[in-house]
Amino acid sequence: MNLKSGTFKAGSTLKLIATADQGYAFDSWTGDASGTDPEYSLILNQDSEVTATFRAIDNNPEISDNIVLINEDLIDTSGYVFAIENGGKRCFLMDRYGQLKHEWNFDLSLGQDAELTANGNLIGLFRGENSPVSFGGQSGILREIEPDGTVIWEYTIANDNEIAHHDFTQLPNGNLLVLVWYRVSNADAKAVGLNNDGDVFMEKVVEINKENNNVVWEWKSWDHIVQDFNASLPNFGVPEANKNKINIGYANTNVHEFVAQGDLIHFNGIAYYPEQDIIALSANFYSEVWFIDHSTTSVEAATEEGGQFNKGGSLLYRFGNQKVYGDNNATSTLNFNHHPSFIKKGNELSLLIYNNNNREEQSRAMEFSLPELDGTNLDLPPTLIFDFTHPDLFYGRVSGAVRLPNGNTLICEGDYGYWEVTPNLEVVWKYEGFNQLYWRGLYYTGDSAEIVNLESRI
Repeated sequence: MNLKSGTFKAGSTLKLIATADQGYAFDSWTGDASGTDPEYSLILNQDSEVTATFRAIDNNPEISDNIVLINEDLIDTSGYVFAIENGGKRCFLMDRYGQLKHEWNFDLSLGQDAELTANGNLIGLFRGENSPVSFGGQSGILREIEPDGTVIWEYTIANDNEIAHHDFTQLPNGNLLVLVWYRVSNADAKAVGLNNDGDVFMEKVVEINKENNNVVWEWKSWDHIVQDFNASLPNFGVPEANKNKINIGYANTNVHEFVAQGDLIHFNGIAYYPEQDIIALSANFYSEVWFIDHSTTSVEAATEEGGQFNKGGSLLYRFGNQKVYGDNNATSTLNFNHHPSFIKKGNELSLLIYNNNNREEQSRAMEFSLPELDGTNLDLPPTLIFDFTHPDLFYGRVSGAVRLPNGNTLICEGDYGYWEVTPNLEVVWKYEGFNQLYWRGLYYTGDSAEIVNLESRI
């Protein structure tokens, strides 16, 4: 950055670009600017002092055998990849050369998801001994674990009628949103036209206060179904005319072997957008993403009234698969999907998701620009703004994608490892796991609270 000082008109915007000398890489802005993006727009409404911090680059780093491709000029070097072994007993944090920064080994198998906390601990879902279901994704136990492996908090959701599964996310207040399967009787299932032989397991989202272990909010999918089978029930209606509800009849299609066992929807991913208090849910067997309002009370979440949009727990927005409305000849954008994540850039909100795409046996990392999420745009399709695929990219289960600080995308291919691609779809980094399965990969910058506090304790 060549500019050292100057006089500017109040309210004007100055674009700062940090350019590193050879042997160095940009690290972060300090002073009246912050962040790890080398481009920064500074609004000048007062005297400001900004410093660009750089770090020396090791010109001869030791590169792990797992790194099969690396373009050091284009990869994001601001942090670390957090790798989650699928159903295994290990997570690890690695740099871009594949070198371990820290690893966690568990006595229980992971029940899919794990995340770091702001204080440097790990929270994960783990599999217990008791489960009312046999289909994949079950967990039942939530644990918070210190860097040395000490379990400091545990919470169980596993009994004859419900079990936590697949994914959770942390809220800004420290509470957890957790996916849970819960039992609905075979009599109630048959009453709405389902042809299962036994009880079914529907989806709910619960919010757990870790301080007192209370469930402080919940949303249940069964409260928002529509069916055109039994006119005597209050949930009777035409699915195509009730897109804010879940067409439960779609669960009669032979979309997956688990459906016959009672797993009708199969949530496998949850994301939270704090600026609007909205939740995104990956409904795998429906090949859709559903959005619901978290600002409701639990009572309101069971109805179609209340909350910031007065829609209650109805679906605010959905996209991915037109077939769910009853038209089996319609086209679909998604085909089985995992790991939704919100991206906010300026005033634009988008959603990144891993489209497993079993139909074509070629997976895709896709980003969609979203309309306003207020329950009035159910018929407005999203706009596809990023779409990466490759002949070698395919896994029909698990997997995910996250956006990196420099604009690149980190992709987890569940049966392979990790890819990093640029906005121009250039592959600049690949990590091969050599037959290890991965649930997904997250990314933490070196100056994040998660990493800074972890480093202070290891």
